[in-house]
Amino acid sequence: MEVYNKNRDQNNSMHDEIREQNAKLKNAPLKDKIAYFNEYYLKTTILAAFGIGLAGYLIYSILTAPSDTAFAAFFYNDTGDSSNTELIDGFVEYMGIDTKKHDAYIDATMNYTADATDYDSFMGLEKAMAVLSTGELDVIVGDDTAIDYFAKSECLCDITALLPDDLSAQFEDKLYYAAVGEDSMMVPVGVYVSDAPKLNQYYYYVDRNPIYGFVINSNSVDNAIAFLRYIYMENGNRVEE
Repeated sequence: MEVYNKNRDQNNSMHDEIREQNAKLKNAPLKDKIAYFNEYYLKTTILAAFGIGLAGYLIYSILTAPSDTAFAAFFYNDTGDSSNTELIDGFVEYMGIDTKKHDAYIDATMNYTADATDYDSFMGLEKAMAVLSTGELDVIVGDDTAIDYFAKSECLCDITALLPDDLSAQFEDKLYYAAVGEDSMMVPVGVYVSDAPKLNQYYYYVDRNPIYGFVINSNSVDNAIAFLRYIYMENGNRVEE
């Protein structure tokens, strides 16, 4: 059955053509209706659904978030249990963060590969860029593939410009350099943290070499530095208010 004539008669108006096609489809077999939908409407429907879903996520995040975010980190390509909150709970207690007023979280569900084409990876990058645009994200931890991507996108800063003297000395032999921006200038955008006791305690990067980077537009740089100190503590004590 001919459902749609791409070379329509130029004398017919668009309204007449739509009415004609609807009339043809009215009593058409189901398989013809499905074929028509797949050919002319499927891609548009998927794009529209994606746009609505992303807009809904952003609106929900804005409406349900606390007044501001005290600390946020994305862990890429880790091996830990993404539902385990012990690490962030310990940091919140250590810093004395009032979670009724300030949000603090680690998202360990993020994945990225250089040839990622699946829906989850694409949505993960969209989510990251949305959070990055708000200045909410402070830290990105991941393998070299993930860190290279964000460095190339100019999302990570020169970590040596922010590290205090004691941490600069501690990590002077653990700097990770990546190409930044279109000029591909090599910049120390992170430090290797595979020996961090608290990352190992919760099995976040088993048999992997994670890199810790500071997000370039972080609103909470001090807490990003504090978290780097925290993951190297064998035991953490609550900071008195």
